[in-house]
Amino acid sequence: MFIRLTSIGNKISLKLPANRHRHFNRFNSNNWNLKKSVRLRKIDGKYFIDCYFSKEKSELRIEGKLKAIDVGYKKLIVSSDKEFIGDCKIYEKIARKKQGSKAFKRALIERDEIINTSCKQLNLYDVKCLIVEDLKNVKHNTKGKTSKKFANKVQRWLYPKVLNKLSMICDESGIEMIKINPAFTSQTCSSCGFVDKNSRKGGDFKCTKCNYSEDADYNASLNILYIGEYGLYA
Repeated sequence: MFIRLTSIGNKISLKLPANRHRHFNRFNSNNWNLKKSVRLRKIDGKYFIDCYFSKEKSELRIEGKLKAIDVGYKKLIVSSDKEFIGDCKIYEKIARKKQGSKAFKRALIERDEIINTSCKQLNLYDVKCLIVEDLKNVKHNTKGKTSKKFANKVQRWLYPKVLNKLSMICDESGIEMIKINPAFTSQTCSSCGFVDKNSRKGGDFKCTKCNYSEDADYNASLNILYIGEYGLYA
């Protein structure tokens, strides 16, 4: 396989040999069309070429169940089916690195790999609709309410990266993605519906009214499912 690179105005042209790998072959043999344009990147003194594929969006599934996920800081993905996916220790690792350093960039690559792997582990076999929180204002909403150290971690958490990967998977699989308003999903009891910020203590949730107790992220995922199922969208 050869990749041809040209400069602006076609003054310089390079034809470079490239090896096909498993990830490339997966798209190249699965009804995807290889685009003519590529992207050249430089990471730690090494050059990488990104190839792009496209195909028509799959028809939405008409059969299946609704499923919700909560994307957390300690556990990357927790689903309403009680799946706990992803170890978020990478964010502590990123926080220890000097921003802009080679180690920092490597940690960001590792973060992206963890996000991709975790999203692929989510079981969507019999799902027709995936419900997620619309956290586009997460950085704004945390301002003034958390420590500076935590706010910096949240910025590097980049919820949109998780959402973007899941969106790609849903598009490819014909699964509808619904975004809901995240207000009070972490403070609401999924058993009795009572809302109290004191019910959540870190990773644990215990309702101050009915004493229902559960993992806090799983409890939130059940609330997200309920909101999505009954049409209270963002």
